[in-house]
Amino acid sequence: MPLLHNGESFTSSEGGCQGERLHTMRSETPERSKQVQLEIEVKIKIRNLRKLRGDLLELGCTETVPRSLERNWTWDFPGQSLRQQGKLLRVRQFAGQCLLTFKGAARQSRHFKIREEQETVVRDRRVLDVILERLGLQVMFRYEKYRTSYSLRLRGKRGTVDLSVDETPIGNYLEIEGTEADIHGIAKKLGFKDDAFIKESYLALFAKSRSRNGQQDMVFARFVKSKARRV
Repeated sequence: MPLLHNGESFTSSEGGCQGERLHTMRSETPERSKQVQLEIEVKIKIRNLRKLRGDLLELGCTETVPRSLERNWTWDFPGQSLRQQGKLLRVRQFAGQCLLTFKGAARQSRHFKIREEQETVVRDRRVLDVILERLGLQVMFRYEKYRTSYSLRLRGKRGTVDLSVDETPIGNYLEIEGTEADIHGIAKKLGFKDDAFIKESYLALFAKSRSRNGQQDMVFARFVKSKARRV
């Protein structure tokens, strides 16, 4: 005989309808995902953008998103409890999409930034902003960059490696995301050694940048936006 959650049994006088409704309610209850999606990536400081773009194409990379302005907002509680735990909640607008991303604390790694990443597309950023504010969060940091996205399919492997060329107010960077072995291999083909790998976030890089000039956010000045051109 079926049991209720408090251990009591029940009998149905409606041909099992009550038990059927209970089963439906249970089946509609979302289960907490046990799968952890890991992001493995590095940044590399770039001196010559023109050369890098040519090297990426020569390597066989495909441009998936042309150079576009990317805008980011990181959210946290007033006491910055997420940041203190090494976690990140970010809203991003890029290539016609708005994304909400959670990143967990970074795992121990000598060369790579490895952390949990959960991401979903958001239909209306203004509504999302209201929801986050109602939960007591606020925007802590804004940053912008011009990003060009590439993908590289490696021979004999199912997936692809994601590469991004970022032009930021504090310099230009290449970001490589994939497995540790793939990142090593691609970086080597592009002429970069392990000592060029950067694990720090753009927030951390901006905080210690000499070109910060007292700004609180890593954003382009208006005149820089209007004069920016592809190099």
